[in-house]
Amino acid sequence: MLLTRVSITNFRGISRLALGLDYTTVVIGENNHGKTSLLDVLQRCLSAPEEGERPAWEYRDFRRGPDGVVGPIRVVLGFEAGEGDAAPVLADRLFTAASVPGPDGVPRLRVEFAGDPATGAMAARFLDGEGAPLDVNDPEATLHHLRQLHPVVVVRLAEPAADGELDWVTHEDRLDFDPLYGDDPEEVITQVYHRLMRTRGTIPSEEIRRGIQAVWHLRADLDDGDGVGLGGAVGGLLDRLLSAAAAETPAQRAGSGSRSLGLLLVLGSLLEVRSASGALAGSSPIIAIEEPEVHLHPMLLSSTWDVIQGLRAQTLVTTNSGEFLSQVPIQHLRRLVRRPDRIEAFRLRERTLSPDALRRVTYHVRAKRGVTLFARCWLLVEGETEFWLLQELARVLGYDLGGEGVRCVEFAQCGVAPLVSLAKDLGIEWHLLSDGDDAGVAFAADASAQVSKRKRRDHVTRLPRRNIEMLLWHHGYQDVFLQAAGFPVPGAGTPAAEEHPNPRKVVERAVRAHSRPDLALRVAEECARRGPDGVPAPLRRVIETSVRLARAAVSDGFETERGRS
Repeated sequence: MLLTRVSITNFRGISRLALGLDYTTVVIGENNHGKTSLLDVLQRCLSAPEEGERPAWEYRDFRRGPDGVVGPIRVVLGFEAGEGDAAPVLADRLFTAASVPGPDGVPRLRVEFAGDPATGAMAARFLDGEGAPLDVNDPEATLHHLRQLHPVVVVRLAEPAADGELDWVTHEDRLDFDPLYGDDPEEVITQVYHRLMRTRGTIPSEEIRRGIQAVWHLRADLDDGDGVGLGGAVGGLLDRLLSAAAAETPAQRAGSGSRSLGLLLVLGSLLEVRSASGALAGSSPIIAIEEPEVHLHPMLLSSTWDVIQGLRAQTLVTTNSGEFLSQVPIQHLRRLVRRPDRIEAFRLRERTLSPDALRRVTYHVRAKRGVTLFARCWLLVEGETEFWLLQELARVLGYDLGGEGVRCVEFAQCGVAPLVSLAKDLGIEWHLLSDGDDAGVAFAADASAQVSKRKRRDHVTRLPRRNIEMLLWHHGYQDVFLQAAGFPVPGAGTPAAEEHPNPRKVVERAVRAHSRPDLALRVAEECARRGPDGVPAPLRRVIETSVRLARAAVSDGFETERGRS
């Protein structure tokens, strides 16, 4: 089965959140937007309890306000039959009464986990398509079976280090894994996994090598069908990663690279959850990986994505890395945004972009600058000149656009409509600045078509001059262009327009002598000397509007969540 829907109410900082999941899902969002809580919810609900204990919520799990606990926790997980063996699984005797056909005829299973603030007890029940309880003969056995088939593996690479120094294992007499000395592959992999989870310093290559050597031996155990039970999830991945190395020299490929680290972290967590949950043979773990970029140089992050894609298991990843995100197809992305009463989940909807538009947007936004997808507001500009100028003028006005969550995004090579459509689907605010020439008029028209007439002032600015250089000329920066063009600067009391009646020719000559971005930076330097009053009014309004949209895009209040996904 596939976990396709997660709905959370009153869990920690989450008042409401509804999130749709795919086979591979990557979740982004600012701090305190529920990413860690999402992983904790899945682990709490689908992890098997310790022997002799009943599942329970912790004190800190209950959402609190000024007057105490807001209300009971409610989590609903929705599963659907997928490809391969999913339909026979839902036909299992225990699942027959717990699943119902959806509107499309696909069998669905919904299970609700509730939390009582007074006792912390966790109550579970199965629901029909309308949210009403189903009459299930043995709900506890059904839930136990579900947890065995779909245990949650949470790989937390960003866990705080334990107190005290980390004591790496040293083997002065031998460095390699050797079953003749009683080394157990699962034990060694789990041991290395725990150390990798805790460390924040240098990772000894001997430990990585020893762990990878243990993986080789575990591969043989999986092939022998000894009941490891997770071979389906990792077998193909092991094949691809290990077959490239000669069997007699496994140590040579150990290293501390991304593939080795990723493999050890994921496999170690799989083994740990298997031993804790009693996962069944043929089970399909749900692997949740928090911040895979930890420990890794940006050059290695593409390999990390390869490892994640190689897993034969449903995968959920949270990340704060633009480098990592640049490897992820936009369709896999879920962007969490905190609102006053909920957390909203955004995604690129089907058919929003044509295949050609998706290709251009993918290259322009994802491949060139993945960090753009983290922004609160896109300031859409035509080219490099506006990119540099607006950021410098914002500093003169006392704004740090990056700190405010405003990113300048050039649209000329991609087109306005695809970028605006993507921004709207992902819940990113936007404002377009275009020139006053014919092309600028067309760009402004494309953007205006995406918003109501009442909101166009918030989203579209067309310069009152042909281009930004002419705007700057007519707002007091004639001297900058005259100097750049090699003309004498008029004396005091002599208007530049009288000395040089054709500003357009002066600007064109200045551009030929230098570059448009260079001229923009010269203007920015002069503006910094003049102070905020030197910022031309149309550009001031563009900057202030973008900052206002960015600040309004995210709530920092106590209330939270839901989602459109």
